[in-house]
Amino acid sequence: MVQAANELILGIDLNPAYAQVTYWHQSVKEPMTLGIEEHTQLAAGLRQDENGFWSLWDASLAVPEDESTDQHRISGVFEKVEGGETVESNGMVFAPEEILAIYLKQCVAGLKLLTENTKLQVMISVRRLSETLNRVLIEALQRIGVDRKQIYVQDYLSSFFYYTIHQKKELWMQDVALITFEEESIVGYILQIDRSTKPAIARVEPVARQPMSDEVRAGRSDEEWKREKDRLFFELLKKLFERRTVTTSYLMGDYFNKSWAVRSIQFLCNGRRAYQGMNLYSMGACFASMERAGILPGGEILFGGNDMVDRNIGMEMCIRGKENYYPLVNAGVNWYEVHHVCEFIPHGEREIRLISRSMTPGDPVIHTMRLPGLPKRPDRATRLRMTVYFTSLSSCHIDIEDLGFGGLYKSSGLSWSREILF
Repeated sequence: MVQAANELILGIDLNPAYAQVTYWHQSVKEPMTLGIEEHTQLAAGLRQDENGFWSLWDASLAVPEDESTDQHRISGVFEKVEGGETVESNGMVFAPEEILAIYLKQCVAGLKLLTENTKLQVMISVRRLSETLNRVLIEALQRIGVDRKQIYVQDYLSSFFYYTIHQKKELWMQDVALITFEEESIVGYILQIDRSTKPAIARVEPVARQPMSDEVRAGRSDEEWKREKDRLFFELLKKLFERRTVTTSYLMGDYFNKSWAVRSIQFLCNGRRAYQGMNLYSMGACFASMERAGILPGGEILFGGNDMVDRNIGMEMCIRGKENYYPLVNAGVNWYEVHHVCEFIPHGEREIRLISRSMTPGDPVIHTMRLPGLPKRPDRATRLRMTVYFTSLSSCHIDIEDLGFGGLYKSSGLSWSREILF
């Protein structure tokens, strides 16, 4: 296991209501969730005082008199920027990555002493990812000084997977349930691990959903609604556990309360382990980031989420005098994590041949990329830079740039791009 000296690993849960930050550093034994006065949910808003200093701001609280001269008060920062829209405040317009960078900087301000002279690696966890949100998150983190190669993004179900497999093994030898309250509904997910493949593949699927909106309440009194919620939750749990061996369940959030969930929680805990918490997603993000850094072992189980690339992509290269396969993209990573840059010297070729092979049985596919206009130079007197990235699960982009060859041949300034659709 390789571990970098003085490394700070962050897992950040971002959602419209709050942010959470879990961190690992060599000074702590295990990941810790950052809190302010014992509250781990960080306010979703920002304020800038009259002196230009930014801080987190809870829009639900009354504004003290000494804050009445604030230059800016922006509520729901993440909710405003996740669609890539600009944010207006007091006559000023902020780009989404700009205001999110300010917000993220304030979220990690409590770790100021640890962030000095450290190698920072960050995994952001959000409920749903999009190409736009992925771009905004990466640009925001780069603005606060995080190296692009140390930035990762994943969705909540990926974080649930990483949290689960870094618990005691007996907790996930059978199916594992995640129960959340989202969009005015209780949703039950099941994590299953297919051990018939190598490596094993884990998948998380939504199994049961029960709306809990005012429409469902239908004018019931508080006491009547408590009893009805308990009944509805109980019925959802029966569907969730039907014909399954669920050994462990995780209740995420503070919606589930023994003041109303009486019969349902008794059923939930009958012969099963059950845990309730608030920081599962930020902890899972931190565990995932620790894997990427080589601090925790990983790779024995792949997460087969909706964003997982299911094929290997590479090319044949002459490395140290021998023909070898050079991997560009490894199956099992999320498409938004793919960002590979390499430089190579072609051996007279005026085209690039990439090889893709699916995780499922089948023959490899050759993808040819021609380089029209590439200057004619002596053999092995051209250096090319190639960047590989995905813009969606099915769209792989290849960018190639002519770098010339040191002081002998200047770069032509030419570049070539190709999109490979899977």
